[in-house]
Amino acid sequence: MVNKTLEPRALLLIDHLVRLSTLRDRDALLASMTRAMSETVSALEVTTYSLVVDEDKRYWMPLTVCRAGGNVEVVTDQLRVDVTTMMPAESDPLRLRSVEGPDMVSSAPSAGQDRWRTVFPVVLSNENAIWGVVEFLSEQALSESDVVAATRLLRVFCNMLNVLDYSECDALTGLWNRKSFEDLFFKTMPSMETPAAANVPVEHRAQQVHQIFWLAMVDIDHFKQVNDVFGHLIGDEVLILVARLMRTSFRSHDRVFRFGGEEFVVVLRCADHASANAALGRFRRNMEAYDFPQVGQKTASVGFTQIVQGDSPSAACERADQAVYYAKRNGRNQVCSESDLVARGLLKSDTKVGDIELF
Repeated sequence: MVNKTLEPRALLLIDHLVRLSTLRDRDALLASMTRAMSETVSALEVTTYSLVVDEDKRYWMPLTVCRAGGNVEVVTDQLRVDVTTMMPAESDPLRLRSVEGPDMVSSAPSAGQDRWRTVFPVVLSNENAIWGVVEFLSEQALSESDVVAATRLLRVFCNMLNVLDYSECDALTGLWNRKSFEDLFFKTMPSMETPAAANVPVEHRAQQVHQIFWLAMVDIDHFKQVNDVFGHLIGDEVLILVARLMRTSFRSHDRVFRFGGEEFVVVLRCADHASANAALGRFRRNMEAYDFPQVGQKTASVGFTQIVQGDSPSAACERADQAVYYAKRNGRNQVCSESDLVARGLLKSDTKVGDIELF
């Protein structure tokens, strides 16, 4: 039976905690957490920001915003956002102080600010990494009960993110796993584009870019020899280091997956074929130049294809895999484009898009 001595806000908080614990989708989890914050904390506005790193620079990416009595608005399409148009991390000292603590910080109204600002850091406990912040705008300083409610909700939110990481990330490398690939793939379709939210304040909006998505298959050359000669522990170390190279070689909006063994997949957002080829070439050169402990030099063969309307994950992977196969048969340590090979007559155009055979 429900304890009727609990105050209404405590019951509301419990309801939100129960709701959060049932969600298994990151976007839905974030939206639900934002709404819970808005309904249980006495604030005029709640905004979530992710702290993203792009080419060694940090930016605040606004994700969701909810004003008192309103609906949660999704601010940014994370796949299509132009990170460089966002606010640099250093330009907001209050948020930066919160994540560097990490601790809750607040500032009183001043000449350039007519409301209280209170910022909570969001820290993932499984790797002690800063995910971002939740920011409250209020007419008065948050009360002790407001701080307790926000803290409890953030703990549940972080715990749920850790659970999702466990199920969606590769245990060895920390990259996204094959299970999470399909959902991301379909979000690259043009029909999945998220329009700018009309009710979102201008200062929260991030510029969206409409670019083309590419899928690349990456295969480590002669990886079996590493396991045979040095053993599986060294082989695992090579995989971990390759994953680290991939994280640093690609930009924040590119997604890297491990499919198993020595096979990796990258979904890139690039303006054209030449840009995609250049990005993958940069990774190939970084890989070739890296000195792996005990093993020495290792290289990778890469094949890529454009993701097109009506595509399916299996069809796109098949096209990219054919390009990888060509690269391995013709010297390895190179980037091959499926469309380029077809145009040059080096690969037959007998692949499929979705369920329709084109040739």
